Amino acid sequence: MSSTVNDLQELVAAWADQIVPERTAMSTIAKLLEEIGELIASERMNDPEELADVAILVLDLFHIQGVDLEMAVKQKMLINASRHWEVADNGAARHV
Repeated sequence: MSSTVNDLQELVAAWADQIVPERTAMSTIAKLLEEIGELIASERMNDPEELADVAILVLDLFHIQGVDLEMAVKQKMLINASRHWEVADNGAARHV
């Protein structure tokens, strides 16, 4: 069964609305930072479950904020495509 990004966003939102209905954008970001920290500190940076934790929180954050993730990413990628990029000392890409 194939899912769209919006399907995943709805699935995550329904679960999160049931489990933590009082969550806020700030509490979700705090949990996201915690999960990213665990991912960085672990030796399982390629673990699908750890990566999914991060994705779930990002999907939920978009839901909480009322933003269509698919549309936002597509619009941002148009901007990114027009920018000039370089690789920083830490290996991450950054626009200049």
